[in-house]
Amino acid sequence: MVFQASELAVRGNRLLRFYAIYSLLVALVVVSIHVMDTSGQIMGNPNSLLRFWLTLGYVALAAMFVVIAWLGPNVQHATAYFFIETAILSFLMSIAGGFTSGFSSLILFSVVIANLLAPGMLGYAVAAWVTLAVMFTLHYLPDRYDTNVLFASGFYGGLCFLLAALTQALATRLRSALALATEEAARLRRLRRFSWQALLDLPHGIVGCDKDMEVLFFNQKAQQWLGLDQGPGLPQVVRECLPHHHGEEICKLKVNDQQLAIRKVELNDGEPGDFLLFIEEQSSVNAAAQQLKLASLGRLTASIAHEIRNPLSALRQASQLLAETPYLQSSEQYLTQVIEQHCMRINRTIEDILQLSRKRQPMQEGLRLAPWLQHFAEQFRSQHKELVFTLEIHCDRELMVMFDPDHLQQILYNLCGNGLRYALKQNPDQASLRLEASVTTNGERIQLDIVDNGGGIAPEQLAHLFEPFHTTEHNGTGLGLYLSRELSEANQASLLYQPTESGSCFRLMMRTDTHS
Repeated sequence: MVFQASELAVRGNRLLRFYAIYSLLVALVVVSIHVMDTSGQIMGNPNSLLRFWLTLGYVALAAMFVVIAWLGPNVQHATAYFFIETAILSFLMSIAGGFTSGFSSLILFSVVIANLLAPGMLGYAVAAWVTLAVMFTLHYLPDRYDTNVLFASGFYGGLCFLLAALTQALATRLRSALALATEEAARLRRLRRFSWQALLDLPHGIVGCDKDMEVLFFNQKAQQWLGLDQGPGLPQVVRECLPHHHGEEICKLKVNDQQLAIRKVELNDGEPGDFLLFIEEQSSVNAAAQQLKLASLGRLTASIAHEIRNPLSALRQASQLLAETPYLQSSEQYLTQVIEQHCMRINRTIEDILQLSRKRQPMQEGLRLAPWLQHFAEQFRSQHKELVFTLEIHCDRELMVMFDPDHLQQILYNLCGNGLRYALKQNPDQASLRLEASVTTNGERIQLDIVDNGGGIAPEQLAHLFEPFHTTEHNGTGLGLYLSRELSEANQASLLYQPTESGSCFRLMMRTDTHS
């Protein structure tokens, strides 16, 4: 019972305070009637001491309950108040003449409030208590057992239980609806926090405006670029741009030395005239457009490369057959060599383009780096045995990396091939390559440096170093470094360039094999 009463206090503090005020007002009205009813027509015998003390006690009790309800409902006091109040009202109803007085309605209202606040059996206990109090005050105490009055008392008690049941059912529905509303409100607040945080962290600016171009909200990027404050309108330069650009059109303007692209989007729902501004740096828009162009160009070149491959094979085969003809002169043999050389160059370009278009998923595995690099070095030396160069390897035998071995081999062939070509140009007799592997300071990555003494890369070329089809060689494809970086990123690695005193250093940052 005490546990249920504690639920009463927790669930209905507002209603309890409202009822405390209502009860005090009723008590004051009862006292006023007691003072004015000198004839006894309303509340019965005006000389009754019981009536005097009951009305006085009712006011005092109601005043105390208001204080308790306002300062912090006490569970035991709140529970006891329902029983004491209904008992007082039952005595006053008996003195005032029974069910014909207005006290019967006041008692029923108390039963309803008690069952709204009280869960389960406590509400029915109040109804049972009222029934017993009515029987006691109307029949047992005055020793009157008139059949009609007794039937009315029984009907009144049944009405109390019926009200209790209906109120309990209503209270259950109200509590379920309130719990659902509270849950939905909490979910909406949570989603609002998520959406607001996402809005703040967007890489481009967002501004919400009304039909008068007054700023409703904005994120940090928009404030940084436009210098916005809550309330004032948009900057004049933005206002002048927007009327000429509607829907999904983009206007370009310069604000605070920043070249911006602003897109206005009308809202379909909400207040008429409200709209959003999406603000991006023009350089980002240009970069995105460039990426789309590159993607389209990549698909086009892959298609063209596939179509060229078959006739190129036929051309190369015909050149080889022609070179085997015994009566060709030396000048004619030279021409067949030129054909073969350029066919190989075109074929290499086609292979690089098709490799980019296929984008095979990496098959990563744990590689012990030192023996793998030794095997790679042997293959690389055998393929370039006609050239004079040195290839050194510095690697701890315990280092393990997670990488697709075919991808790693292709990356190193591209980087070492480029490095060797430039090293032979810069130092024909002392060309050198060096592969150095070490663990980063945090122990999470292994860095593999591919170092050459080829004189380095010109500063003006660094910005375009990893761009596709960018090359400084007349016979280069411009895809080697781009393909190497794409393969690195596919294996959760990164490829960086660092200049050295005598040449270049490409650093491949790879994941360690944590299962080794």
